[in-house]
Amino acid sequence: MALALAGPLSLSQVNTELGRAAGATISLGEAEVRGLAGLATGVIGLGALRGKSAQFTHVITSHQQELDLHAYLLAQGWDGVSQVEVTVATGIYIWSDTTAQPALDMGGAFPGGLTLVNRGFIMGKGGDGGYQLADRTSSVAPTSGGPAIGLTGPITIDNSTGYIGGGGGGGGAQTGSPIVISATSVHSPGGGGAGGGRGGPMPYGDTDSLVLSAFGPGGAIGQPGSVATGSNNWADATLPSHGGAGGASGAGAQDGSGL
Repeated sequence: MALALAGPLSLSQVNTELGRAAGATISLGEAEVRGLAGLATGVIGLGALRGKSAQFTHVITSHQQELDLHAYLLAQGWDGVSQVEVTVATGIYIWSDTTAQPALDMGGAFPGGLTLVNRGFIMGKGGDGGYQLADRTSSVAPTSGGPAIGLTGPITIDNSTGYIGGGGGGGGAQTGSPIVISATSVHSPGGGGAGGGRGGPMPYGDTDSLVLSAFGPGGAIGQPGSVATGSNNWADATLPSHGGAGGASGAGAQDGSGL
């Protein structure tokens, strides 16, 4: 809680704001007190401490991709030591475009503690759907989704009005029965995992021209992933038009110590 802007102000209150015992020895000229006041040098009095808080607060109001929270907050003026409360504003997306990186990575140590209040969306990247290649023999397996948050230490999360979800895994391709134009079984493509995973492409054509259609669009937030844009052009009515749908995003914890 910030020190009072008006009324009595004592050094014991400053101690409390700094997380010390109220009766601890304190001097206005010491580094921690100067840090709280924002005065590295020069004359300092109690008046310089009015309204000051040992907690650094910040609201993220713009969309962020693969956010390194530690580096981001240092750039916003955090001293690297004080307690932090950071809020993701309503409607703001923090996401990743690669399953190898979380959408939000703590990125380092928070000595004073870190509280994350999420009112927006923190989304891991969805995995890609599996599919068969145009040779009608080789296939590509679906991939797992990526994490929403990477932890480097303790964290308190308030997700009561937000959404946190790891990317859903891509849907598996399905093997079909032999088809009219070929004695080789084919796979229908799997859907992309929620969080942007791509639906697998569908092989199509005839015996003279075998190609892959485009990858399908990414799975929607919290919903099973979508499938390829191409339709099943193989001459076999028993073959399904696509394999399994991609997984929905993983659920996020609320008021927990981490994800």
